[in-house]
Amino acid sequence: MNVLKSVLNNIDKFNEKMAKIFAWAMLLLTLTMTYEVVSRYGFNKPTIWSYDVSYMLGSMVLIFGMAYTLRIGGHVTIDLIYNRFSRRVQLIMYIIFTIVLFFPLWALMVKVMIPHTLFSWAKHESSWVGTWQPIVYPFKTWVTVGTIMLVLQGTAEFIRDIVELIGGERP
Repeated sequence: MNVLKSVLNNIDKFNEKMAKIFAWAMLLLTLTMTYEVVSRYGFNKPTIWSYDVSYMLGSMVLIFGMAYTLRIGGHVTIDLIYNRFSRRVQLIMYIIFTIVLFFPLWALMVKVMIPHTLFSWAKHESSWVGTWQPIVYPFKTWVTVGTIMLVLQGTAEFIRDIVELIGGERP
């Protein structure tokens, strides 16, 4: 059980560190958007790069925050219904929904994303949207890595739910 706790805690710590590091991208995103607005409307000189930089920075914040948000229970639940059930029923619901929805969806996403990302690296793919057309394989890489981190965190939460359901202490 100590090994299991250690592995689960390491997944938690890694996801938390990544979320805190990439939360700083929100500051960069805000500065980028402010610069674009001032440049565009104040000086009539729009940038060619702000669109690409904004979706790349925004995706960093989103993708590296999803696993951490799952860990702290920040994703949406229907509390009005969910809170009426006992803890045992809540755990059963979590386990069923994880098996039926979470794992199939995110496993399929990872299965599709990995070859797509490798292809992007092999072709040195650049964006086909906008005028700047930056390289996009780093973008696809962090989206893939963040998705894998979400799957790992989901697996950790699934294991915790099962252990708690069978009467053990939540690791």
